[in-house]
Amino acid sequence: MFTDDEPLPNSQRNHAVDVEGGYSDMKLAVIGFGQAGGKVLDRLLEYDLERGTGVVSHAIAVNSAKTDLMSLECVPEENRVLIGQTVVDGHGAGTEPSLGRQCAEADLQRIQTALDGATSEVDAFLVVAGLGGGTGSGGSPVLADHLREIYAKPVYGLGILPAESEGGIYNRNAADSLERFVDSVDNLLLFDNDAFKATGESLAEGYTAINDEIVTRFGSLFSAGELDALGDTIAESVVDASEIINTLGDRGITSVATPRRNWPKNRRDCSTG
Repeated sequence: MFTDDEPLPNSQRNHAVDVEGGYSDMKLAVIGFGQAGGKVLDRLLEYDLERGTGVVSHAIAVNSAKTDLMSLECVPEENRVLIGQTVVDGHGAGTEPSLGRQCAEADLQRIQTALDGATSEVDAFLVVAGLGGGTGSGGSPVLADHLREIYAKPVYGLGILPAESEGGIYNRNAADSLERFVDSVDNLLLFDNDAFKATGESLAEGYTAINDEIVTRFGSLFSAGELDALGDTIAESVVDASEIINTLGDRGITSVATPRRNWPKNRRDCSTG
């Protein structure tokens, strides 16, 4: 709790405040970086529309592969940014983070232009990327560093760790990019594919279910102030933008869990002894 004459910590400055004393709903500028980041952003926009939360104030998809950008369904075409044409000619960075980094460095201004005009309306930035490939794992830390240099608002990362079955090169990339990404953001939210990929699923089925799980968990986190929209998704309390920002803090790694309880089928009624 802060009084009127106490300064706010850096992590709570420059975000929306409700002067009437009510809740200030979280508003994000979300950047889906690379193939996985773009797909999660696409699903997050769908979730936002279905729930009516309005958490995503501005969304852009960034990729070095033209076909990946074209496959998106919910991200507006004018908000899809193709980078690194002089580096990979629209064919993507494959599994080479160094190429992804070069693509991002070459076209930072193009990404910045796509974000212009939205920054005054948001409480924070969220950069979403898979950590095992090339474009997202190499480029997302570059963008996060750039955003933290020029804006006073928090910059969060959402990093998706590859499943062990995806292969050694993806896991090696993830180990390297995780270290860079966590140093580039105010807080890194992590999601582990291995924890949610069911046995017997095809790769496409697994990724669809995983993306749904990612969006449900982190969508619920950032829309925790939207009581009417979330309904029974909310647990015991409703929070606003400042509380979310304060909880995530100024560095570190965060994971979001959902508690579940499985009752035995023939449990006794405790009230009857």
